[in-house]
Amino acid sequence: MKEIRITLQEELYAPLSLENVLPETLESMSLEEIKNISLFYGNRKVKLSEIFDVEVNDIEGEPRLIIENPSIKIKHIGSKMSRGEIIVKGDAGMYTGEHMKGGKIVVEGNSDNWLGMNMKGGEIVVKGSSRDYTGGTYKGEWRGMSGGRIIVEGNVRHETGLYLRGGEIIVKGDTGMFTGLHQHGGIIIVEGNCGVRLGGEMKSGAIVVYGEVEDILPSFKYEGIVENPIIKLKKKDPGRKIEGVFYKLTGDYVNRKPKGQIYISVESNKDLF
Repeated sequence: MKEIRITLQEELYAPLSLENVLPETLESMSLEEIKNISLFYGNRKVKLSEIFDVEVNDIEGEPRLIIENPSIKIKHIGSKMSRGEIIVKGDAGMYTGEHMKGGKIVVEGNSDNWLGMNMKGGEIVVKGSSRDYTGGTYKGEWRGMSGGRIIVEGNVRHETGLYLRGGEIIVKGDTGMFTGLHQHGGIIIVEGNCGVRLGGEMKSGAIVVYGEVEDILPSFKYEGIVENPIIKLKKKDPGRKIEGVFYKLTGDYVNRKPKGQIYISVESNKDLF
């Protein structure tokens, strides 16, 4: 298999799309073919070699793409990726991992909006923080992430898991407003604090918050305190056990017969109820 290392030559003055540059397609291409890949840079087309220095090496295992000296202006990294690995040695731009089906993306810095948008499988790990709509979908679309896993080791901003249908989002830091907005399935785990309007209009799925919660929407029903609960999202689901003592809520009762579950740490929110 191949390891393809591309190094950005200079600072970008406009957005650059990498949606055609995937480990699974590059592995069968020669060095010259890789250099001649067309990219959209702002409103014009350029060859990959006009923007990046390119190096190809033979490795064991799955194909790998390494992006050196990256920029937050590089968009669509890993778009529709199904296998292999992408390592971003710094920040990644909007739509990283969009429509991803498999493989793994590691962002060693921060990521911009729409990380893992409409993701179906695979794994994304962000060592820094992410911005809005992590694991979400387009504005106006009602089908979000349906599978796979996103791990953000820092903080995320607003509308994390917008229209989430499946898969798992783990945030080791804090989240902003509207976490789990319109959630239809899947699990969101927030190890830090969570902003207002948690789980707004969620129909199903689960949200777990270990830190402080700013408020609870009045359309959720308080079910009591549970210890080490097992989260089941479907009848045949073996369930996922989470450690700790939590307030359990169900809702959002702005919907008819909702099945959403929210678990909030008692230790971090002693005066919540």
